[in-house]
Amino acid sequence: MSERIGGAITALGIAAGMLSVRHTAGHVADKAYKGLEVPQGAGHVRYHMVREAVITTTALSTVVIGVAAGPGRDRAMWRAMATIGVGYSAAMWSARPISGTWAPNRKALVVHAVSTAGLCIGVWLLRPARR
Repeated sequence: MSERIGGAITALGIAAGMLSVRHTAGHVADKAYKGLEVPQGAGHVRYHMVREAVITTTALSTVVIGVAAGPGRDRAMWRAMATIGVGYSAAMWSARPISGTWAPNRKALVVHAVSTAGLCIGVWLLRPARR
């Protein structure tokens, strides 16, 4: 039972995380988007946005593989899933101490909260039994 519930909650967290990635990646081609002013120019900021989107998609894909492995997943796979879930969640909330701002708006804040809760709770429920 916790396998199905954990998988569903994790899927919700991943879906919310991918909404955030999609939004970030959307800024790459948006010429009206004004990001941080950096000496290297707007292209440098866009490069980092693309890199973030690709790294995040790859990391969350690893969690998908772990969910798909089902109850036979080993502890090493679960540790990878947990590390990615916690790391991704920490990255979403790291903007406040670094830049002084949370998510850019209330909708984004809700997406970040759902993604964090889904990944952390869902992956926790998927942990394998101690053998």
